[in-house]
Amino acid sequence: MMTSKNQGTYTNIKIDDNNRFLYMFYAYGSSIAGWNHCRPVIAIDATFLKSKYRGVLMISVSKDANNQIFPLAFGIAESENNNSYEWYFSQLRNAIGSRENLIFLSDRHQAIANGIIKVYPESHHGICIYHLEQNLKRRKVKSEVIKLFQSATRVYRRKEFDIYMSDIANADKKTYDYLMEEPPKRWARSCSPRRRYDMLTTNIVESMNSVLLEARELLMLRMMDLIQVKLQHWFYERRNKAEGTFYDVSCWVEEELKKRIDLAFTLNLKKKE
Repeated sequence: MMTSKNQGTYTNIKIDDNNRFLYMFYAYGSSIAGWNHCRPVIAIDATFLKSKYRGVLMISVSKDANNQIFPLAFGIAESENNNSYEWYFSQLRNAIGSRENLIFLSDRHQAIANGIIKVYPESHHGICIYHLEQNLKRRKVKSEVIKLFQSATRVYRRKEFDIYMSDIANADKKTYDYLMEEPPKRWARSCSPRRRYDMLTTNIVESMNSVLLEARELLMLRMMDLIQVKLQHWFYERRNKAEGTFYDVSCWVEEELKKRIDLAFTLNLKKKE
């Protein structure tokens, strides 16, 4: 039904030897078609289902050219583990393939890392700096050191990153050693081998989790229906807005350009003496 009513949609279900449900994956045709126009960054997370059968809902999202959250794919499994994530990523690859300079963003869940390594070995796996910051707070790290960490993660130049990390080492050697256990290329913007497009956290997938809070309390088929209704509404609104736009770039880019042009008019040029 899903594939017949939504052209280009990809779905798959895995059952065990006793013909019992194990995993499910689906990506709508509109998501698959739109993926090539999004930034090559995918944020992934899983959230608990609250119906009587429990399980987890796996979600992959990106950002489109208008800087909006773009849902890519969904999966259902009994829990977050190596097998479920490896299967999920294999289906994701079947649905949307891969892209040059692809980056995945997630928390530090090892099963996610293992799945990416096995299925998308050519991609880069970055971790969410918010989750890393929360770990520092749980370790009772001083606020001054956390501020240094925040600055270190966000700067664009490696030289500035080294300065902030040196300050952290001088202030709290244990925290410095803890941070360096995870290669900086996975969490620091200046060290990333690929462009992260200002996506340093997995907040966009957390936002998606919040939107689906009501759906997660329903049984699987009802939950999928509710997700479909929400996505259809979003895509319908965005398509109508895009059709009424005559810019050469997206509305968000146009607005950002206008802000910078307005700012530029306030600047004063001084002749060099």
